[in-house]
Amino acid sequence: MSAQTRWNLTRPAPHRVPASGPGADQGRNPARVLSVIAMASIAAGAINLAAAATVGRSSAQNLAFFTVVGAAQLAWGAVALVRAPRWWLALGAVGNLIVVATWAVSRTAGLPVGQEAGITLPVHFPDSLATALEVAVVVGSAALLARGLGTVRSAARSPGVTAAAAVVAGALALGGVLSQAGVFGSSSAGSQQNGPGVSGPSAPGTGGGAGTQGGSGSGGGSYGY
Repeated sequence: MSAQTRWNLTRPAPHRVPASGPGADQGRNPARVLSVIAMASIAAGAINLAAAATVGRSSAQNLAFFTVVGAAQLAWGAVALVRAPRWWLALGAVGNLIVVATWAVSRTAGLPVGQEAGITLPVHFPDSLATALEVAVVVGSAALLARGLGTVRSAARSPGVTAAAAVVAGALALGGVLSQAGVFGSSSAGSQQNGPGVSGPSAPGTGGGAGTQGGSGSGGGSYGY
């Protein structure tokens, strides 16, 4: 056996260096985006479920709407934290776009049907925050779809971003839920401006002057779409 052959047999195998650089960053960026919008969806779902528990007491329509929307957003975000094929991204984009459009119409022209038909509802912190989070889901999902990617995996590839997004989304969700529950509102003003059927110290998401939007029984002071 020659010296060259012995060297080839005994030479240690080279260690593989983890991929780095622009190519690796491009592969992780979709996972980072998905982590952020998944957490945004979960936060929006928590706020909408809080609306179901508060505003839902005054209307079966509000109860059904916020329960379905909130549960769907929580489920979408939880699944997206693991993996999101293209059809799941499309579902999140379209579903949240419908909710955002419904909110925009209710705050500008008033919904054409339902208990609050024709009433322009006021804009307050909980509904504005939930809508902003839903817009983030729409934009992020559309951006990932535009890149033509297949299934995107989130938390497993971007644990740091996922943890940071969880902290921010958790703080936003907590603020929205507490505001929706009336913790930050005025009990005396809110109790006078609630429409019939909204009980508690203050109407969720109401502020001073909100009761002028629809008069008694209009529901204009509630966080309703």
